Amino acid sequence: MNKRVVFWVKVVVVVTLLAAVGKKVWDSWGQVEKEHIAVNGWWGAVAVAGFCFNMLIGSLVWKWLATKMGGSEKRASGIRMVGAYTFSQMGKYFPGKVALLLMRIERAGRFGISTRTTTLSTLLENALYMISGGLAGIVAVVKVAGHLEGNLKWLVWAATLGAISVLALGCYPPIFYGLVNRLLSKVKKEEIGRGEWLKESTLVGGVIGFLPCWIFGGLAMWATMRALHPVSLVDNWWLAGAFALSVIIGMASFLPGGAGVREVVLGVAAAMQFEAAGVGHANAIIMATVAAGLQRLFQIAAELIMGAFGALVTRKRKAEKFHEEHR
Repeated sequence: MNKRVVFWVKVVVVVTLLAAVGKKVWDSWGQVEKEHIAVNGWWGAVAVAGFCFNMLIGSLVWKWLATKMGGSEKRASGIRMVGAYTFSQMGKYFPGKVALLLMRIERAGRFGISTRTTTLSTLLENALYMISGGLAGIVAVVKVAGHLEGNLKWLVWAATLGAISVLALGCYPPIFYGLVNRLLSKVKKEEIGRGEWLKESTLVGGVIGFLPCWIFGGLAMWATMRALHPVSLVDNWWLAGAFALSVIIGMASFLPGGAGVREVVLGVAAAMQFEAAGVGHANAIIMATVAAGLQRLFQIAAELIMGAFGALVTRKRKAEKFHEEHR
């Protein structure tokens, strides 16, 4: 299909989803005002903090992967690489994540990190992030399966076990790099030679390293819900899986930031938990819609905070000082 056609199809899908979600949130806010439901700013701040830690964990895993590749990457301090990562995350809302990669290459390059290393480590980071999120998302699938009956329940369990097996195989280097190299060849980039492959233990370590991301994301979602209505943290333990599932499905959709897709998944999870907390069905739907919109706003706020931090620690003056120290 023509690239221009694909681009405009994505634009239409994104605009349609945003319009649908926006209308739903707008309508819900009107009903929320009638119900006199207030948003607790304190819990909103907790949600923003949760998303900030989510990004911080991701940046540390990316730094670790880049460092494992050796070379000049070992010279750049952790805070500079973390800054390059958090600054670039603001580019994820542009289609294709090209802006994110270019922003990371430019900032990381200021401290001697090669374009190839940044590109490959970012590609590996995204792949391992999806594997980790898929595994964490199974928690949400199991939660939902617990409410099913008969053959459908066993079908979900069988699909879940199959997904675990497939995701586990993704950590086997020949399979993992086979898929990565196929992607690189499609975009006419140099493939990763066998001598550059990271060990299986490193790939597994990356998958495990991302698990706290989902925990903090789940906590942020819980805090978002808590800002609207008292809900138990213990009863909402599985929101980490729901958050992971929403992110992975959003990434697979190729929509900027998973716009619309994530809100739907998290909205369904929130509605279930609001009802479990004693909220009537209609009001649960209203609050879940608002919660889905609020979590996006809180995440954007976190990205702006962490992005500003990244811009500060990777500014040109810091880069000049770095090069003076390593002459």
